[in-house]
Amino acid sequence: MISLALKIDAKDARIIYVFKILKNNGVISVRESAIHKIFYYLSKNKLSVKFDFWEDRKFSYEIRERLEKLVEKGYLKKIYFVEHLGGVYTPVYLLTEKGSNFLEKRGRIAKKDMKIIEKIVGDIIKKIRSKKGKKMR
Repeated sequence: MISLALKIDAKDARIIYVFKILKNNGVISVRESAIHKIFYYLSKNKLSVKFDFWEDRKFSYEIRERLEKLVEKGYLKKIYFVEHLGGVYTPVYLLTEKGSNFLEKRGRIAKKDMKIIEKIVGDIIKKIRSKKGKKMR
């Protein structure tokens, strides 16, 4: 496992920003697997920070650890919902007020990265909504 410092760094700021963009687009809670996929595509689209993915799959132990750290620090909240009656509990993440406030300070994220994140996340949301034809969680 990667040992991550307790300080919030550039990668953490980008994770928080993705949650902000999702929330601005009506997506309040996000499954962990969706965050991995989003950053997989962001990494392929010239985001200035790169995450390590497991053998070219859309999964990153680094992202998982960073999500847990952001929960511990209060920037994200992790809740569980039941997929099926008597079934599996699925964890989802939400942006907290502390996470939103963190992004209010200028210079946390390069403008180029902000534009890349806004475009890619916006495209992903449009694609999912057009396939499902309904609101997302």
